[in-house]
Amino acid sequence: MRQGLQSFAGLRLYQVLRWMTATPWRGFWSGSISTALLQSSTALTVMAVSFVDAELLPFGNALALILGSNVGTTLTTQLLAFPMDVITPYIMIFGALGYLFIPNRVRFLFLSIFSLGILFFALSLLQTGMAPLADLPIIRHFLRQLGDNHLQGVIAGTVLSALLHSSSATTGIVMLLTEDGWITIPTALAFIFGANIGTCFTAVLAALASSRAAQRVALFHVLLNVFGVLIFLPFVGPLAHGLTLMGGSLSRQVANAHTLFNLLSSILAFPLLPWATRFLKKILP
Repeated sequence: MRQGLQSFAGLRLYQVLRWMTATPWRGFWSGSISTALLQSSTALTVMAVSFVDAELLPFGNALALILGSNVGTTLTTQLLAFPMDVITPYIMIFGALGYLFIPNRVRFLFLSIFSLGILFFALSLLQTGMAPLADLPIIRHFLRQLGDNHLQGVIAGTVLSALLHSSSATTGIVMLLTEDGWITIPTALAFIFGANIGTCFTAVLAALASSRAAQRVALFHVLLNVFGVLIFLPFVGPLAHGLTLMGGSLSRQVANAHTLFNLLSSILAFPLLPWATRFLKKILP
């Protein structure tokens, strides 16, 4: 999906990103929109690290881009909360035909549409494949243990997201577990908190051999999500109750939790950007 959209946008994507990060607010909104299009905050974060390393993007402006990417990535989980089983085959057929028979660059947009159908189809297969696991005592014991210890849920979500290189994929799995009654909403919240930390792993790897400025961008991504977890983890119970009051299916409640966590974390962190810039320059001179 990401390759299709990048091929469709070409160099224009990079030019627009550079223009839209001229101010912190522009950076925030461009990060949100670009991540919603790319369907991956990891992709945009690694891109931001590369831009800063190549001195194409100022370090301070990249931080606002990261904040926006955390908001944009919530679109994927909101889409996953819809009952897509009926229309998934049509999405895949529509995307495949467009990619095969449209000759110009627009075909890559259809490639992304086809890939979106694959994403929905894969999650439905995952749900079917995981069903027999519910009868295994070791799985039941592990999930029951997570329900009693939210910190363990955060760690499990972090590890799973780091392995999958995607908080959206982890959240999709958590939505399936919650919908099937394997875990409760509070446990799902802990998983989501950890997933947002784990998704930073790819950008950290990308920054290891990069410049100091690029390493600061990756570190900021980690600190942003740890900051959010520290704020919201003590309030897992009230948050779960609030999500229940908002209504919707269990999958929708998990998707809403992912959206609220990322949105509120980014809004709370936005006024701290000047301080974060000075702090990061101090610890990574």
